[in-house]
Amino acid sequence: MDELCTMPVLLFYYLLVFKEIVDPESSQIEQIRHTELLQAIWLSTGNIKKEDIPKFNISELDSLNIISNKTLAEQHAEREKKIAEKQKANMLNWMGVKPNGK
Repeated sequence: MDELCTMPVLLFYYLLVFKEIVDPESSQIEQIRHTELLQAIWLSTGNIKKEDIPKFNISELDSLNIISNKTLAEQHAEREKKIAEKQKANMLNWMGVKPNGK
């Protein structure tokens, strides 16, 4: 109780907002903790190529799609767009066209 009485008011408000709005026990926070742990494990192995490191961010490791606040339709559209872009890049590479179009 002494800590509460001696705590600065601004810190009290920050903690109140964190507890009431962010909800540290929510599924999103738990998923963030889980994906950060996965990221640390993968990157600590030393088997990841330097160019592949950006693929190991928490949004890519979020297998349940809990972290993003997008709807399923938005997630599906984004996934389809990524697949189409990758297929186009693979096709252009197969045809011998350089990425800059020259």
